[in-house]
Amino acid sequence: MEYIALAFSAIFVSNVVLSQFYGLCPFLGVSTKKSSALSMGMAVTFVITLSSMIAWAIDTYILLPNDIRYLNTIVFILVIAAFVQLVEMVIKKFSPPIYQALGVYLPLITTNCAVLGVAIDATQKYNYSFGSTVVYALAISLGYALIIFLFSAIREEMDAYQIPENYKGISIALISAFIMAMAFMGFGGMV
Repeated sequence: MEYIALAFSAIFVSNVVLSQFYGLCPFLGVSTKKSSALSMGMAVTFVITLSSMIAWAIDTYILLPNDIRYLNTIVFILVIAAFVQLVEMVIKKFSPPIYQALGVYLPLITTNCAVLGVAIDATQKYNYSFGSTVVYALAISLGYALIIFLFSAIREEMDAYQIPENYKGISIALISAFIMAMAFMGFGGMV
């Protein structure tokens, strides 16, 4: 039951985009089409989950016992960069159109603060066990994927409507993101 509550909270209540405001650059940049948003969501899910697992193991078995935990940010960034390179190579080889659609945002996963934030939160802020870290990382990343996909669907739908010139582009995107954040705040009372 603990894992279910943790997953629900990570996906809906403390969503990294809507309540923690991590990863906004790719969120706003890639969310113009559902296909690219779904691809980015899957890539971020893979990177966050696996890098958090590896970061937890490195922190628990190497950094903490040797009293060098101050190196965690550097080590975690190296782990994240390795996974992003792996994802980039796989997408480039097996799906060049998706690789082109994601463009510069794919390598930017390395500097996406959501990825690093989840690894640091799981190991230091919450001091999770390995099982809780896996559930937390997977749920956070699925929450990211859900939000970026829903947001892309909203943005595609908005293209069919006449929007005043002053609100076109990033303005209406931020207003829509704010409304989504307010709607997701309602889940806070369920936990």
